[in-house]
Amino acid sequence: MHHLLNATRIKTAIRDAKSDGRERWLSDNQGTRGTGRLVVRVSPFGVARFYYRPLRSHDSSSQAIPIGTYSRVRRDGHMTLTEARHRATELSRSSPMRLINHLAAPINPPMASPPKPAPQPTDKGSTTPATLLELCRAYAQKLEDDGKSSAREVKGTIERHIAPSILAHVLARDISSRDFTDFFRKMVNADEGGMAQRIRTHLHAAYALALRAHFDPTTPATLKDFGVESNPLANVSSMSQFKKARSRCLRDSELREVWKRLQNDGGLTIPKRGARLCLLLGGQRGEQLCAVTVHNVDLEANTILLLDGKGNRRVPREHLLPLCEQARIDVQWLMNYAKSVRSDHLLPGSVRGTVLNSSSISDAVRYIRLDMEKNGLCDDHFSFIDFRRTIETKLAQLGVSKDYRAQIQSHGLSGVQNKHYDKHDYMPEKKNVLTLWENFLSSLLTTPTNQS
Repeated sequence: MHHLLNATRIKTAIRDAKSDGRERWLSDNQGTRGTGRLVVRVSPFGVARFYYRPLRSHDSSSQAIPIGTYSRVRRDGHMTLTEARHRATELSRSSPMRLINHLAAPINPPMASPPKPAPQPTDKGSTTPATLLELCRAYAQKLEDDGKSSAREVKGTIERHIAPSILAHVLARDISSRDFTDFFRKMVNADEGGMAQRIRTHLHAAYALALRAHFDPTTPATLKDFGVESNPLANVSSMSQFKKARSRCLRDSELREVWKRLQNDGGLTIPKRGARLCLLLGGQRGEQLCAVTVHNVDLEANTILLLDGKGNRRVPREHLLPLCEQARIDVQWLMNYAKSVRSDHLLPGSVRGTVLNSSSISDAVRYIRLDMEKNGLCDDHFSFIDFRRTIETKLAQLGVSKDYRAQIQSHGLSGVQNKHYDKHDYMPEKKNVLTLWENFLSSLLTTPTNQS
């Protein structure tokens, strides 16, 4: 049976790759002998790119010729499946020498002429100028090396939006503020202002890191050789109007329906168990919970250790929490499961050797919300990120002080007083708060709740 590529197969591969963090290769097998073949590589971040694999090429990763980045519909810098098939047909008619020239091409060639010339030999001594894509990837790697929970999201944004762009292979030092302004203007005009604002933030930080590398001995030496001498993003609007602070809080009736669907009556998936544990622990961040290893759990002391790398911390803050009754039962089950699949992480991924992605927890909550909407049990959209705000708001209503709420959710603790003077671990207070919270969650299943 011959398996032709189609939008559904590619969409499924993108979803699965983002879920388990493993790349996938798909083949457009039309059953024609003696010719090459169109293939698609789906990166761990869910970016699909077309390649042409010549005849008798057994190693798809080393011999595949890059064609372009996939898009279901036509748009600049991307290719539809029909366009990729046409290009693959053209390549199948090329001579072996022309194919060799194509193999030497960059993996993500610009789809149009860049605003600046291609990289030229530099006169800056030993400096090796970097393209924008190289600079961005170095920045994302620095985030990962520093244990920042945002590293994966930044990497995904770079691969989805920077890699296929017209600026990707332009020298980072040669891109002007006007070039970036034009780049973002197209996104804003396409109703992608929120994404433009996030990309601008990442790019500003990447350039700032490269500039700082000249004088910061803790920054990788490779960054100081990128030839960056100014930050062009400093003159580009921050587009703050697109950064809308969320304010959605779940009502008690909505939280009850969510909690009902996170009970273990019919068995829970690992993503749902992750969402349940985030709730039981007072609204912890999904990225930090997914990073917890079995070694961070002490069932004798009834504690779980999260590492909070948010903000400008060079070293993640240790966020130790007590395990109250329900949370301990859940963690014990997860410890046993992790052992059974030989995982070092409390929340293993669906494929052996991988770790659960926090986006899988978000997806699990989204499915719960869709079920609630279908049954008329919620009036407005909510997401997993709204749980944290909902829980802090409810704890305030239950009489928990602001300081104790901060200790539970690990925010607002970087001031001079907390850093240098207050060395109390607040474990008794945190245990009291989480016990109160567990009792409240249990009460949702046994008593009617207000709609407010």
